[in-house]
Order: sequence, then structure tokens, then C-alpha cells
Amino acid sequence: MRHAVLAALTLALTLSSGAVRASHYAIADVPRLVTPSQVDKLRKASVNTTEELLDKSAKAKDRKTLAKASKLTAAELLDLARRCDLLRIKGVGSEMVLLFEAAGVKSTAELVKQEAPGLMTAVTAANAKAKITEKPPTEPQLADWIAQAKKLSQVVESK
Repeated sequence: MRHAVLAALTLALTLSSGAVRASHYAIADVPRLVTPSQVDKLRKASVNTTEELLDKSAKAKDRKTLAKASKLTAAELLDLARRCDLLRIKGVGSEMVLLFEAAGVKSTAELVKQEAPGLMTAVTAANAKAKITEKPPTEPQLADWIAQAKKLSQVVESK
């Protein structure tokens, strides 16, 4: 009983501390976002989920530390952090992250600056060219994702 109470308190403190929360994907489960080679290097640095990856690569100083431990470059880690950041949006998976990137939107910070009609045009063109997904988003989905992004704290330092 005592352990359950302590676990509940720990969870409550973690959630109230404003910690970064990405969708829970094992990094190996998103091979279109994290290559097998990157997965191996990240696992050796004790990073196993997209949430852990975002937590350990959102800030420049943390990327530097993770770069040393993983043998990935800080630039690679910044790209991965931005991808994990987009995964925080409910309904956005690896295909949509890649579609956003192809449309020129590489982070939630860039997504919040979009308007759904313009983004719809961009993702439609990007998907026609790159054939990323068979189920492109609708304009209302894009509007919802933009609204969700506006509610998220911006956690990825771009330097």
C-alpha cells in the first residue's frame, strides 16, 4: 500500500512539473523517423522511447551530453527532437511528421504559425510529390493539430 501511495505521488509530481510528454513510442517502432543505426546508438545511451529522446534532446546543453553518449551529432539530435516534439500532438504519427517536414513544417513552433487552408495546400503538394501517405489529413484535422500545437509549451531549443 505504501509503495502504491509513493508511486502515485511521484506520478503526480512528475505530471505537475511541466515535464515534456511525447507520445510513447519505442524508438525502434518509428523507423521512418529514427533509423536503425540511430536506434542502436540511442539505446547505448539509455534512450528507448520518443519521450525519453525528447526529454534528453530538447535543450542544447542536453543534446551536447546525449551527442557524447550516443555518438550522434547535435544536429541529428535536434532533428530527432523536433520530430518527437510533433509526436506530442494527438493524432500525429510518423507519417504525418514526415508529411509536415516535406511541407516545410519541422516543429510545433513552426506548426503554430500555420493556417489550415495554407497548410492543406502545402501537405497536398508535398504528398503528391513524395507519396508519403495513402491517407493524407483533412483540413479540419490540420486545424485541430494547429490548435493542439498552440496549447503546447515550446520545449525544443533551436540553437
